[in-house]
Amino acid sequence: MLDDFAFKSLFSILQQTNRWDIIILFTLVEISFWTVFSLLLVQFLPKKYKPYQKDIFIFFAVVNIGLLFIGILLTVIMVLFGLSWATHRVSHPSYEIVDFDEQLSSFPMVYSAFQEGILTMEGQHRDELSSDIKIKSLKILYDSNAQGNIRKIKHFLSDSSDETRLYAFALVSSFEKKLNDRLTELNKKIEEEKNEELLEKYNFDLAMTYWQFIYHGVADEQLTGFYTKKIENILLDINNNSSAFMLLGKIHIFNKEYDKSEEAFKKAIKLGVPQSVVSTFFAEIKYGQKKYNSVSRYIIPEQFNLDLRLKPLVSIWIRDENSI
Repeated sequence: MLDDFAFKSLFSILQQTNRWDIIILFTLVEISFWTVFSLLLVQFLPKKYKPYQKDIFIFFAVVNIGLLFIGILLTVIMVLFGLSWATHRVSHPSYEIVDFDEQLSSFPMVYSAFQEGILTMEGQHRDELSSDIKIKSLKILYDSNAQGNIRKIKHFLSDSSDETRLYAFALVSSFEKKLNDRLTELNKKIEEEKNEELLEKYNFDLAMTYWQFIYHGVADEQLTGFYTKKIENILLDINNNSSAFMLLGKIHIFNKEYDKSEEAFKKAIKLGVPQSVVSTFFAEIKYGQKKYNSVSRYIIPEQFNLDLRLKPLVSIWIRDENSI
């Protein structure tokens, strides 16, 4: 019963809110107790240690009183560590592993053209860039394989930096050589090939290679007409390849020959190309023909909403029929 009463009394004391005056009083009592206790200990020392009573007393007092403050310090450290550990567990939930490859395969990707980046800066902004940044950006642009990337690189052939000019020239020369080597290889295969199917395939590859000169901006304005005519003449001999008519339609759009382009895309559809694939080209053709009321007919919201680049087209051309 006495032990139970003492435990309850101690527990009630711990539950009380501590005040600074009580804490200070407790500390003074502890110091006094250990001082007196140390003083008593030195009284029982053997005679041979009597000359060192003062030093031993100080040692006992410092150790015992120090243990008190060391205990308080360790308690504070443990409390802080415990709070930090508990907070860390609360603020850092468990994570699940996500297979990004699987997620990306089902999500429509939109790749931003590099033309809004650093290489389109002209004037004083371009001059402020260091040679290292220009060279790194040129490499990114070259690897992007984007439309007009070589044309943009050509702008740096007259850069103020020698290193940038040389690097831009190396990239342009490398790309041109790659295309010319491909042309030489295909022309040789066409001369030697007797199989009609393979011959048609090589001719289409040849036309695609010529198209790369225009698409990437390798050819200047004076040469684009030559290349488009070359491509058109090659594709006229191909009658059963839907991709050939798709390329022919793009060539006619490039030359603003919209009626011919529309005819080429219709032939591609007859050869199996889905209507949805050609919708954007038909919309561009109708716009070029100034048949603006027909543009919205080829804007398919279900298809266009998957590609954020086409959102402006949807917002501009999709109208209520009453407002057209």
